[in-house]
Amino acid sequence: MTIAEGWVELVQDRIDVPRSARLRLTENGLTVVPVTFAHRATQRRIENQIDQRLPGWVATSEFSVVPPREGYKPEPDATAIPLDLVQTDKSDISEELLPFVVEVVSPESKNRDYNTKPSHYALRGIPAYLIVDVLSARWTLLTRPEDGEYQHEESGVFGDQISIPVADQTLTLDSSEFVRI
Repeated sequence: MTIAEGWVELVQDRIDVPRSARLRLTENGLTVVPVTFAHRATQRRIENQIDQRLPGWVATSEFSVVPPREGYKPEPDATAIPLDLVQTDKSDISEELLPFVVEVVSPESKNRDYNTKPSHYALRGIPAYLIVDVLSARWTLLTRPEDGEYQHEESGVFGDQISIPVADQTLTLDSSEFVRI
């Protein structure tokens, strides 16, 4: 499905969606879906670990990846950017600044997070994509994007340590802190 350029921004500017929900465009139309406690708690715990374990970087969420491609700007649940490149007046982040992105799977986003977003992030050249599945208590780390696909995949269960390459460092996330539905 292709979205007309500027349509998403137009809709987001005119519809107030509570912080406990997300606005989604699906094949069935525009839908407001709730964000589960497990989703938000896990997202916060990932952000906290980024801030504590990755010197010189800051966790961020609630942003769009730019530039738009095919009329689409993905909105990952978390990432990190270098402190010296933070733009406090922006809610968009250039794909070139992202060493990795994290998506926390919700019941309504499972297909999108596993099947649609990997190609979106790989086409943008984002080095690592972490899928945290609070439905199954599993995680999947995709790395080495090439020709619109990630070439390497690792996976495990909540309780494992997850090592994500970030520039000249390694971010190690403790998945035992993640929350399962």
